[in-house]
Amino acid sequence: MGRKSIATLLLPPLVIFSAITVYHLLWIPSPNPVYATIRASGILAYAFSFLAIVASAFPREITRLTGDPFIRAHHIFAAGGLVLMAIHGLSVLLFFRTLSVFVPDLGSLRDFLMFGGRVALPLFILTAATARFSRSVPFWRKIHILNYAAFFLVTAHALMIGTDFDSTSMRALAYALSAAGVWCR
Repeated sequence: MGRKSIATLLLPPLVIFSAITVYHLLWIPSPNPVYATIRASGILAYAFSFLAIVASAFPREITRLTGDPFIRAHHIFAAGGLVLMAIHGLSVLLFFRTLSVFVPDLGSLRDFLMFGGRVALPLFILTAATARFSRSVPFWRKIHILNYAAFFLVTAHALMIGTDFDSTSMRALAYALSAAGVWCR
């Protein structure tokens, strides 16, 4: 029952966010396939990180729904998000051809937030690593809270420079997902 139930849990949000991604790629066409990859992986990474955060608020419900431990669904969302973030970052590197795309911009608060993905990715990796080695890192839960800061930085990044977050509907979605993430905390 477990695998089938996890797939049932994952399918609706993945279909919704995939449809949003396809719509945006058609709405604002990308003549460059690398730029299209930046956009698609960015939207989907945002979705997966949101789903991992929200899943944390409903462990009993997810276990009841899937028949599997909650942590399995949570890890699927988190791992998917990390893979998509890596694809996003590497695509940005390919597009701009400079390693500076991974260096935080400390010029101003606005620049720091605009390029918040540069800080969010290492934070997400750190929190995933500490959770993975939770037995040897007794304070991993305190570090894991950094996921919320990373999600805030990714939201600011998406709203400030994300091509696909220019529309009112996508901005509203980002604000709603951020509010839900805070509420689930």
